Amino acid sequence: MPDRRPEFGQSDLFQTPRDAPLAQRLRPSQWEELVGHSSLLERLRRLPPHSLILAGPPGTGKTTIATILASHWNRPSFFLSAVSCGVKEVRQVLETARNHPEGAMLFLDEIHRFNKAQQDSLLESAENGRIVLIGATTENPRFEVIGPLLSRCTVYYLEKLGRAELSVIAQRVLEKGFSSNGLQFGEGVLDKVLEAADGDARRLIRILENLATDAIFADRKEIKFDGDLPELSFSYGVDDHYDTISAFIKSIRGSDPDAALLYLAVMLQSGEDPAFIARRLVILASEDVGNASPSALPLAMSVYEGVKNIGMPEARILLAQAVTFLAASPKSNASYLAMDRAMEAVSKKRITVPAHLKNRTTGKKASYLYPHDYPGHYVEQSYFPVGMEEQALYQPDPIGQEERIRQKLEQLRPGRYRSSAERGSKSDSQKDSNRNSQSPSSESSEASKEGNTGEKTP
Repeated sequence: MPDRRPEFGQSDLFQTPRDAPLAQRLRPSQWEELVGHSSLLERLRRLPPHSLILAGPPGTGKTTIATILASHWNRPSFFLSAVSCGVKEVRQVLETARNHPEGAMLFLDEIHRFNKAQQDSLLESAENGRIVLIGATTENPRFEVIGPLLSRCTVYYLEKLGRAELSVIAQRVLEKGFSSNGLQFGEGVLDKVLEAADGDARRLIRILENLATDAIFADRKEIKFDGDLPELSFSYGVDDHYDTISAFIKSIRGSDPDAALLYLAVMLQSGEDPAFIARRLVILASEDVGNASPSALPLAMSVYEGVKNIGMPEARILLAQAVTFLAASPKSNASYLAMDRAMEAVSKKRITVPAHLKNRTTGKKASYLYPHDYPGHYVEQSYFPVGMEEQALYQPDPIGQEERIRQKLEQLRPGRYRSSAERGSKSDSQKDSNRNSQSPSSESSEASKEGNTGEKTP
């Protein structure tokens, strides 16, 4: 059975079982009890029911806000987790919503776990108002939620809770969770707990629950700890996802396998999808290693397939092999740049295929020279579009296997593929002339490339 909470938002919404986790028992049930996000909460209180997506790191109040909205908007409400449900469960909610004049509210936790087809199933009902959709995600919805659904929702971003806000929650834990025990914080304990919580209220409560339980069993009134705090883990939210994968990719590009392995470990320990990491390695193998080490791409593809078939924890070994190989490989982005030049060229000029390169079925005869009929399987003839000057879009870097490619192309087409020294000389000249006149566009280009490290497209 999927993880499902039927009709929360009714009279039994806050009747939490006594054996529920402390974080659930202490969950606020009124606007006034919520801590943090004051401007967002004030806005939500004023606005009528509308579909929305709450995006933010774990433990920032997404589920709590949704439960309070369910009561505030006073309509039948349902809880589904995208981790454990599918289209069938969504359709059951939609069918129930048809029986209510004002529709129903659907809270879909981890909405980013739904694939495109599953998200498509929500479109019509969100459009006609049959359901008010509240999606929650720790990812960036701009990249994880399909455009049509995103256009039907208002996106609200929740930041990590600050130390002052966490301190208020910590005091509530003692007052409401352990009021009969008369517990107090030992010297310096609260500061360390707040630091360990890292903006995550749920983690804060879990840590305090463990420490308070230890104190009770030891018959102490003072909360303290000896050694490491319990239940510490890496808080991994929207920004962490993109920042860490960015650092990971840049470390490999910069030929530092050790730093790359550290970021890999952070992502894996934080529950990052190994297949996502493997996909990024496939892209990097082509974009940043390329023909300098042609074996990099098939290796990365093999690792990607292996990761999908094997899964964790063994997938970490495959990823580590790919990371260390790619980081230690010679680097070239010549193919990547060549494709950019080609795209720019065809955007400026209509392409006309020369007659001798057209499909013979058109009935036009032309003097196409078949390379395999000539010595060395090569014959000199032009392949460029009509009216376009021949140019070296692909400029091989003088490193690894790509140096051999450059030499071969220079041999076949003298002049088009200048030596690296000639290109370097011209490049240095251009740098000198432009040293003090950097344009904003160059900064935008670099920012754009940095953005590509977060897999913003599949």
